[in-house]
Amino acid sequence: MRPLVRHLTTTSLVLVLSVGGVLLPTVELPLPEAAAVPPKLDQVRLTGIDPAARRDPSALRAVEGHAEVRADAQADPQADPQADPQAGAQAGADAAPGRLAALSGRAETLRFLVAGVTWDAGTGEEVTEVALRVREDGRWGAWQSVGVEEIGADGAGIPGARAGTEPFLSTGAGAVQARVRTVSGRPPSGLRVDVVDPGAAAADANVGADAQPPGSANAATGDEIRPPLVPRSGWGADESLGETWPEVSGRLDAMYVHHTAGTNSYSRSQSAAIVRGIYAYHTRSRGWPDIGYQFLVDRYGTVFVGRREAATDNPIGAQAGGFNTGTIGVSAMGNFVTAGPTSSLLRSLERVLAWKAYRYHVPVTGSVGLPNGGSSGSGTRSDPGDVVRVPRILGHSTTNWTACPGEELAERLPAIRRAVNAMKNAALDRHGTVRYTTGEVSPRAATPGQYPIQWPARTRFSWAREPGAVRYQVLERYAGYWSPMPNERYWRRIVTVSGTSANLYAAEGLSVQYAVRAVDRNGQLGPISHLVRTSRPVPFTSTARTTGTWVRVNHDAYFRDRAWSTIHADSRLVVSDVERVTQVRVMVATAPGRGRVGVYVGAARVGVINTDAASDAQRVYTVRLPKTMSGRVTLRTLDEARVRVSGVALVRW
Repeated sequence: MRPLVRHLTTTSLVLVLSVGGVLLPTVELPLPEAAAVPPKLDQVRLTGIDPAARRDPSALRAVEGHAEVRADAQADPQADPQADPQAGAQAGADAAPGRLAALSGRAETLRFLVAGVTWDAGTGEEVTEVALRVREDGRWGAWQSVGVEEIGADGAGIPGARAGTEPFLSTGAGAVQARVRTVSGRPPSGLRVDVVDPGAAAADANVGADAQPPGSANAATGDEIRPPLVPRSGWGADESLGETWPEVSGRLDAMYVHHTAGTNSYSRSQSAAIVRGIYAYHTRSRGWPDIGYQFLVDRYGTVFVGRREAATDNPIGAQAGGFNTGTIGVSAMGNFVTAGPTSSLLRSLERVLAWKAYRYHVPVTGSVGLPNGGSSGSGTRSDPGDVVRVPRILGHSTTNWTACPGEELAERLPAIRRAVNAMKNAALDRHGTVRYTTGEVSPRAATPGQYPIQWPARTRFSWAREPGAVRYQVLERYAGYWSPMPNERYWRRIVTVSGTSANLYAAEGLSVQYAVRAVDRNGQLGPISHLVRTSRPVPFTSTARTTGTWVRVNHDAYFRDRAWSTIHADSRLVVSDVERVTQVRVMVATAPGRGRVGVYVGAARVGVINTDAASDAQRVYTVRLPKTMSGRVTLRTLDEARVRVSGVALVRW
């Protein structure tokens, strides 16, 4: 008998048996399906400087490589000359800026592939260095810097999220030590090391073997040069850990190249587990709704889909605090401060960037101005609101104080841009310019109750049916009357419907822009089409009564069943801190003998409303301003006569 022959294909295990010259039938065994594996997490609390750990001569040695630090950060005046007398000069010279705030002992943990350091957001302590060292295969490694990843304030915030570092990768460590420096020398509250054991799955050994190839849709959809992708189901994402993040970028302006920290020596079979570990770290340790990066690439060139729907849309991620809107992040799995990336990683990184550049018309070799949307930390090189000019393909360190993506990867960015540009141009030559498979959706006219003020909390907006669409995605962007509207680089998905209308809710005090885009049968998204820009009335409780005698009256005939009523002159209702108002609309009761109301923005009177009328009614009066104005809006009674105000609404822009 000839020996058993096993041949691994990309889709199955094929067994061929030959006995006595007789060829038996081929048996195909499917590859193990990826399944969600519940992660295990452990924590090491950091409450200050452990005295025994501080006496260790190696406790404050320089990190492997050097993390980039803030230009205005100050070196620790109590650096290290006593901790390691034999190497005091070196340690003092290499010490990171800031003062030592926390140093743990060498703590035993569960076996982990991913670690990170987290702390309470908004503590006020500025972290200048985080470093970890771990024990793998019985040996302690060198200290490695772990960059801080801010919680981006651009777009929407993340309630309850924790501040922390980028993920640190291990091949399987069982102990960890951490040190943290801050400007003040005080540790942030809630400081801890989080470690993650993502578990193992039978499918991990075959990750990438069933990566999804480019689709076979009509030419020039943008997916013709899409690299094979491992979907979330392929790496075993436990979808119960997070949720779909509704914020998306309206356009793609730039693409960030990231790296993780820690080891470059993980095996191919560990890659999927590491992605699961990063996902668990971001969702469970950091409190994010999803993994932070849109895509991840391992050292073998396998491309993993990170954020939900990143393969078909541009969900806003957490790749660069302050600059997450209008960008995506591709994370190279490894530490490239002192080691170079593999050729397989580089090639796949270039393919992801070329695909996105082709799909979204990104001019690869150009530059773009990115507005700093602000972040929860002080990690941006510019101030919130500043517009910085950057390359379209850039490293994290271009806009943020970090060493990411590492010197060895950062110095390859010019060559990456050239390669990506060549691939994009080749796609243009072969397939032509990417075009939408559906057209721009045409909105139906809004009613007076919907525009420019949406008086009811919920109302139905509609649009014309678009050829080729099987469903429609409705989006919004909004702001309170006290703040400017986000620009059109930012949108929030509300609902997807199969029909041509949606019943939409908006909270009081908001100014809202609604939009819609068609979705075809292949999941391709059409262009964003504006439905209407409108505002909701100011919340009843936000109308301050500053002078005079106002009485709250209730009746189901009033707007929101309530109103403010007075019979005295110089009684005032005030809405403070209003931004960019063009009209003031006031809902009042009219009747014979009723009084007048002056409308002011700041100190300027912009109009007068006379509620004296022949019959009882509830009416909306419009006061158009001479220009766009900001400041305090005041309604001031001018007569000793009754005035009843049911609602105040502000038309903006």
